Amino acid sequence: MRPPFLFLALLLLLGWISGELRSSLLIAADDPLATLRSFSAFSSVDLRRLEAGEVLGEPGSQMEFPNGISTETCFAVFVPAAEAARRLQIWDPSLRGTLKTLQFHLVNKSCTVADFQNLRLDPANRPQRWLIDKSLATTGNKSELNLSRDECQQLASLARTKPGPEGIGAYWSQLLLDRTTQFQRDGFAGLLPYEMAGQLISPLAHLRALMAERETVAREFAPLLNQCGMLGGNGKSVLEPFHYWALYEANRHATLTLGAVYLLPVGDRFQLLDVQYYVNGTYYTFATLYEVWAIELHQQPAALIWRGDFFSAPRLAYARGVERLAYAAIMLQELKDSIRSFQKEALNPTSELSLKPPP
Repeated sequence: MRPPFLFLALLLLLGWISGELRSSLLIAADDPLATLRSFSAFSSVDLRRLEAGEVLGEPGSQMEFPNGISTETCFAVFVPAAEAARRLQIWDPSLRGTLKTLQFHLVNKSCTVADFQNLRLDPANRPQRWLIDKSLATTGNKSELNLSRDECQQLASLARTKPGPEGIGAYWSQLLLDRTTQFQRDGFAGLLPYEMAGQLISPLAHLRALMAERETVAREFAPLLNQCGMLGGNGKSVLEPFHYWALYEANRHATLTLGAVYLLPVGDRFQLLDVQYYVNGTYYTFATLYEVWAIELHQQPAALIWRGDFFSAPRLAYARGVERLAYAAIMLQELKDSIRSFQKEALNPTSELSLKPPP
């Protein structure tokens, strides 16, 4: 039999080890870099590179979901974390020309016709000409655009009676109003599927499939993804998002989108989701997640930001291997350009151009 004092010593030693382990876990939980490593593709992050303004990037690994790709970035801005999160929620990317943003507009939380009256399609602009032509080519049961069957029939009818750019623009303004109204009322549960070539394409199903491919990210952002209604529940949000509509040039095509940006404080950090819940062509949906931590750089308050972008498009289903990696690399480079623009604008706290008050 072991002497009692040895047994007591062993208990004390185990207690000390357990206490040290708990302490180290608490430190890790409070350490932004440790948290970032726990769910992201970044196995290490050099703060000196972030201090110098570098944007770190990682192309996402291959997905089993055939329509999806993702990328991750990490960067810092020299403003407090709460301010960085607020700016990310209301940032207007149309100021960045390389983003090919043709129009970007705020939408009131109870949207009206006036929110979409600025939409104009210019037939002299080649990407916008593409959208006009595809609208005119729509028939009652066939379209290359992302429409429900009823929307398809309405567009086909209008194309016969009002084929000019004004009539087509008015149609899209009304569709954006209708879909925004439904989303503001019913959340993700109210999203209509696209009906393409006899196949139903659900933006919500694609968003959930993208998240399922990155389980560690989905777990990290579970508070936000559950409260906004994208994952679980009845699809309705308990958060009030920032709403917008935009006209982008994607793959040389003018593409209309509807988006919502959710912001949730989680302990001492912030989580954001910028989701394009409706896209009228070229791709299916796009979601961006941000996590923002308070750090100190050059002895002043700063924000450490992780960003994950998740993209679903029809043409990705036919891309394999190197081609799919090339898509991710191109997307990553464009995202870095956008982030550098945000970093520069964040240094100007009085900029009225980059900070538009939410409705």
